[in-house]
Amino acid sequence: MSEMQDVPNHIAADDVELADRTLNAMGVTDSGYRGVGWSVQLLDQLRDLPQERRRGLARSLVERYHRLDEAAEFRARTLLLAGILAADLPEDPLSAERIEVLDDLGQCHSFWYEDHFSVLVEAELAAGRALTPAAIAAFRRSGMEYGFPAAPLGRAGEKPTDPVLNVGEKWAERALEQVGPGPDDPWRALLAHTLTATSAKPSAKWDRLARQLVEPLGPELVREKVVSWLALVGVPRTFRVRAVFCEDRNFNEVFDPYNALALRGLAWLLSLLPPRSDSARVLGVLVEISLTKVPGRGPRSAKVAHAGALALGRVDSGPALAELDRLAARVTHKATAKVIATARAAHATALGPGVR
Repeated sequence: MSEMQDVPNHIAADDVELADRTLNAMGVTDSGYRGVGWSVQLLDQLRDLPQERRRGLARSLVERYHRLDEAAEFRARTLLLAGILAADLPEDPLSAERIEVLDDLGQCHSFWYEDHFSVLVEAELAAGRALTPAAIAAFRRSGMEYGFPAAPLGRAGEKPTDPVLNVGEKWAERALEQVGPGPDDPWRALLAHTLTATSAKPSAKWDRLARQLVEPLGPELVREKVVSWLALVGVPRTFRVRAVFCEDRNFNEVFDPYNALALRGLAWLLSLLPPRSDSARVLGVLVEISLTKVPGRGPRSAKVAHAGALALGRVDSGPALAELDRLAARVTHKATAKVIATARAAHATALGPGVR
């Protein structure tokens, strides 16, 4: 049995020095990024230790946390382990440190070991505090990046719906400024609906609900606001995010993956609203911006480009057809070019032979 696996036995035998050294190694020098040394069995054993044992070990870990350089890769893991050990202690000795780590996470694009950051989230919610919008954004991106949607936020309580979009992108922050307080705000409901754009094209049910949400707000007002939001897509981020435990993959140049769902939904939505020339133009620009290539990443968002082209194909107007013609001469991305060609063909069929 390795030293790490034998931690609970060392603690039970009052060999606190060895146990403390091993626990510190778990948090600081363990080179595994995906939970090496964080087995569920071991964590359960640590949670079952007497309070005084856990209190002493937690204090030692917090002291180590403060001694580490702020840039140390495993500094946060030290605090996470301390949080696990101190989870049900009557005092809250880690409040300031916990806030520091969660604020720092808000500056990250994403991170891997979501199970353990949930310890900090749960403690913050239990203390009556909400996560910062930037931290919520980082958790959302992490869930999408590594395939565990809504975790750990979902396990820490009800999935946060505020803010409805991720901060960090100018268009999204402009939209958030125009969302009223409270869960019943109609603009919030409309933006929440755009986030359900998870398929390649909208269903009849999606369109029907979108129209219902637009009706009390007014189709022309919604159109004007959506156009103004989409006009800001591609503007540099309002704050840059950094990569964690992986190479820099130009995260700041691509769309926030959570907000990209809303962009796809907004493109679909715009095709249901009164056809205007500025609506067609902004959809055409959205397609081009979304196809901008980012080194090491490919297009900013091929899915958003697809949605923009599809939306133009659903708009029965001359400006929409003109945008499709313009894009057909410029777009080389095969999948998007195919959508554009299909949309143009549909327009030609609707107009009849010889009209164009």
